[in-house]
Amino acid sequence: MSALRFEHPLVLAGLLIIPAVLALRAWRGRAPVLLVPYAAAWASGRRRTRPSLRLILGCLAMALITVAAARPQRMERHAEAITHGHDLMLVIDLSTSMLAEDYRGEDRRPINRLEAVRPVIRRFITDRPNDRIGVVVFAGRAYTLAPLTRDLAWVESRIEGLKIGLIEDGTAIGDGLGLALAGLEQGRRDGEDATGQFVVLLTDGASTSGRLTPPEAAMIARTRKIPVYTIGAGRGGVAPFPVFDDTGRRIGTRQLPSSLDVEALQAMSAATGGRYLAAGDVEGLKQAFAAIDKARKAEVEVRHRTQAVELYPWFAGPALAALLLAFPGTSPRWRRRAAA
Repeated sequence: MSALRFEHPLVLAGLLIIPAVLALRAWRGRAPVLLVPYAAAWASGRRRTRPSLRLILGCLAMALITVAAARPQRMERHAEAITHGHDLMLVIDLSTSMLAEDYRGEDRRPINRLEAVRPVIRRFITDRPNDRIGVVVFAGRAYTLAPLTRDLAWVESRIEGLKIGLIEDGTAIGDGLGLALAGLEQGRRDGEDATGQFVVLLTDGASTSGRLTPPEAAMIARTRKIPVYTIGAGRGGVAPFPVFDDTGRRIGTRQLPSSLDVEALQAMSAATGGRYLAAGDVEGLKQAFAAIDKARKAEVEVRHRTQAVELYPWFAGPALAALLLAFPGTSPRWRRRAAA
């Protein structure tokens, strides 16, 4: 978007009068006088002379100089979008209960909870290119899989390599949340507050181990004003679990009860200003992460700036050319042409 303006409009208005007056006087010219007896009887009236080319070029040059002196400018307005992303930590349960096969893939084949969660989390990360994201995994203990980073492709590759059994068994929900809060604290820049930071915690069980209890970890998050969004994976009741022999070869399936503690997860979210989301199937997982993505979307700030482009050279250059044509020099050849 652009507009034209003059830096000195009064100069333009005042100085344009000068070439206008000169041009008017030149156009009117002088009436030739011939003293002839009884001229009134046959005179055809006054005859005007045409202005010379030099005078026209001179007036044009003066008009152009006047416009250039007024400093014409083209005002261009630019809009710049600045995106403010979030800092978030994903806390993922890797306890053996995540092997429960109560989800179904696109081909309707039974898949375990980790297989169902992995692609949904990767899509969630891909859809948030302006955020810094870190990952904490937990079972009997909690570990940082990826610190806060903008290298989201690397984070996705780390999630792709997740497996059940990498950590001693158990469900240390409180330690997982506590380690995530520590990661957000370490990734905070000097003088920066916790605005824009949050945690997404996914689990399918109840807390059975760890130093921090879920209420204690939630209290720390509340003190730091960091919302915690909890996702309960799997369904209640019983679920099919694979059975393996001593060599790790699968030999069958058995039904085991699900131990998801919905009330504890709801209390954690409520205490921190987050939200609890149930994910009993793949579609529920997608909806849960979509709801979080919508609630914590990156903020876009639009800044407008105006830039002035000087236009006076477009007038000063032709003005100089007109002056050179009007007064090229004082050589005898020019005087002879002017006289002719």
